[in-house]
Amino acid sequence: MTYENAPRIAVIGGQVAALQKARKAGFDIVWVHGPHELDPSGLELVAEAHLTDYRDPQAVADLLAAVHRHRPLTRVVSIIEDGLESAAAATTALGLPGTGLDTVRVLQDKLAFRELLAERGIEGVASRLGHDEADIRAFVAEFGPAVIKPRYGSGSLGVRLVQGPDAVPEVAAWAAEFGLHTFVMEQYLQGPEFSVEAFSFAGEHVVVAYTAKEKLDSFVEVGHVQPAGLDADATARIDSLVTRMLDAVGVKDGPSHTEVILTSDGPRLVESHNRRGGDRITDLAHEVYGTDIDALGFLWYADRTAPIAPGPARGGGAIRFLTAEPGIVESVTGADEVRADPRVVALQISVAPGDTVAPIAWSYDRSGLLIVRGESADEARALAHELAARITIKTRPDTASGTPRSIAAVAPRPERLIGTTPSGTGS
Repeated sequence: MTYENAPRIAVIGGQVAALQKARKAGFDIVWVHGPHELDPSGLELVAEAHLTDYRDPQAVADLLAAVHRHRPLTRVVSIIEDGLESAAAATTALGLPGTGLDTVRVLQDKLAFRELLAERGIEGVASRLGHDEADIRAFVAEFGPAVIKPRYGSGSLGVRLVQGPDAVPEVAAWAAEFGLHTFVMEQYLQGPEFSVEAFSFAGEHVVVAYTAKEKLDSFVEVGHVQPAGLDADATARIDSLVTRMLDAVGVKDGPSHTEVILTSDGPRLVESHNRRGGDRITDLAHEVYGTDIDALGFLWYADRTAPIAPGPARGGGAIRFLTAEPGIVESVTGADEVRADPRVVALQISVAPGDTVAPIAWSYDRSGLLIVRGESADEARALAHELAARITIKTRPDTASGTPRSIAAVAPRPERLIGTTPSGTGS
């Protein structure tokens, strides 16, 4: 569907809901997507659809250069992690406004991110690249408890805590078995974790929402709550830290999602992304604050909105992720009863009888999610726990489901996580 004289935007990957918001903002849409992932219903909303490996930055940049020559684009964007580098590559190659390749590469490279923060005097969390047990042992001896993680990646995949010297052999053996031969070692930051959902308007950074988090020992998130319950002092310190970081990495336009731990020495950054938060955090922001971050983005790119100020919370909202014992799913019960509760915003069950539930190694191993609203954050959190407990996912033991998996068996692009650069030119 083509609209004459409408500004043209290329959207990399993503779902139909994003296209609807881009269309509503007045854009003519060029959709670049993978042939096996595309939802055909989205074709009715776009002027052009190009089916290719949208995770290949050079291929996408070359493709959109040809599209741009035929009829110019005004923006190239992606709202999903796997499309960010390709969108940035095209943005840089075509000289368009938006977040360029240098910024995205710093944000996606966890070591480069730490090094930039240290260079700019923003933060000094110790970090180094490691390859084996000797590296982990030396880092722990110097800095104490540590976290090892892939240099690239998201969803808490391949993240492990090293409590002290006695834990080093086990973690090193796990990393070798998992296939994580190159990893980042960081000082372990202790304290509650929050994420900052922000939007940048030509360099003016506005926080849309703060999200409090609940995590498993594996670092995988199992709960989100808004409002986050931060006091004025903590809010101001987190705001200052995030703003300085966004300026340093070069984010000027669009959404960002930044994870922060509030330690006894003040807030410290975990990582940041030039996209809105995953895990349906944007649904919470819409429910609690009335801000649709994706729609806001397309309106801003279309020059159809001024910078907004965050509004007051309208009650509270919470997300609770469903988990199950590893094994073969025999039954899922209680979902219909929970779904009928008027305080439930959404319930998604991602397993069915016959499916295999693996041990939770990253976000995609969770078995579903529940979103609820309440009069306050505390009420929403308690309700989410209560209703999630009513859903029973019964599994039977299965030897294969408990077998340790390698990174190649879990991650869609394992080469990104084991040490290659985003452009695939080496570690």
